[in-house]
Amino acid sequence: MFCQKMISPKLRLTVKRILLLTLFFGFTTFTFAASDLSVLSFNIRYATEKDGVNAWSHRKDLAASVFKDNDVDFAGLQEALITQINDLQERLPNYAWVGVGRDDGKEKGELSPIFYRKDRFELIKSGTFWLSKTPEVVASKDWDAAITRIATWARFKEIKTGKEIMFVNTHFDHVGETSRQESAKVIAAKMTELADGLPTLLTGDFNTPLGSKGIQTILDLNSPKLYNTQAISKKPHFGGEASFNGFGTAPERPYIDFVFATKHFKVQKHGFIKLKQGDVFVSDHWPVWAALRFRSE
Repeated sequence: MFCQKMISPKLRLTVKRILLLTLFFGFTTFTFAASDLSVLSFNIRYATEKDGVNAWSHRKDLAASVFKDNDVDFAGLQEALITQINDLQERLPNYAWVGVGRDDGKEKGELSPIFYRKDRFELIKSGTFWLSKTPEVVASKDWDAAITRIATWARFKEIKTGKEIMFVNTHFDHVGETSRQESAKVIAAKMTELADGLPTLLTGDFNTPLGSKGIQTILDLNSPKLYNTQAISKKPHFGGEASFNGFGTAPERPYIDFVFATKHFKVQKHGFIKLKQGDVFVSDHWPVWAALRFRSE
């Protein structure tokens, strides 16, 4: 029979050290893993067969691979039709999503959904508002907007730590400059109302570059104060200077897709994921990816 007395003092000390190191590094790994976030802003381009080789039927597996290959925790999508969302959900069983169609508050028209890792985060509550003078009115549209625009918001709790996060995802109008500026004001007012001091993330296709009045309104928001993750990334931004690629048939546009975050986060990495498979582009926008870490409180 094994007897503890048979173990030499030196061997017992070695075993004790190994156990202590195992506990220490195990705890350290858990702490960092629970504090890191992989966040995506991704205009997936609505499904239309006129896109030929770049039609959604050729891109859906590629789009899903962005989530898997980058261990994405949260993704704000733009131009998503319900059929596309269903395609992604089928390929991404570890995710759930929230959002409604902009045309009827249900499933009609494009959605701006938020996908999230359901094994890591619990949805507390969510909603949608319209980028108009009457944000609570379904399908409302104002100013010089060409089409109806929305923003989806959700409040989450990290299951392991209990930390709460506010996430907002939107898509500004592609034509109306006044609409973009006024939409930024609506976003600012709603985020002040909803964020309640929580760590907050804002993703979207803003259809306007960094120096524009619309983006400046977002950055001037005091509660919660938001920062462009590209500008404060610890490592240099990768993937070039344009987030729109036009499937390679049009000149690349300025950086119009963003991930914004409050001071609660450190930004480790930021970039545009330039993903192609042969002649097939993942979308006519490159996914914007940011690796974040909660700051120590």
